[in-house]
Amino acid sequence: MMKPLILAGILVLSGASALLVAPTESLASLAYTRVSVEAVDIATPSLTFKTSEGQVWTLQATSAELLKGLQRGDTCSVEIDLENRVTKIVKVDPTSP
Repeated sequence: MMKPLILAGILVLSGASALLVAPTESLASLAYTRVSVEAVDIATPSLTFKTSEGQVWTLQATSAELLKGLQRGDTCSVEIDLENRVTKIVKVDPTSP
């Protein structure tokens, strides 16, 4: 137990205190870069999409605003938070690599 405390003390005294700061947690825990939109439900709001691996997911969106303008067949990238909610959607060109 003493070794970690001594190491922490050495880091603080040597001016390396920035190393002791915990990184902030990202709002997105998972990102899919090329998914195909299967269904959009603005009333719920939820998004159903298919990954490039063939998995089909239906997830709540944090806001109905995220879903506006999306339709079945769109290709987009999707960010999902730690509570499995869609937090960001960006349409992408389906022909781009």
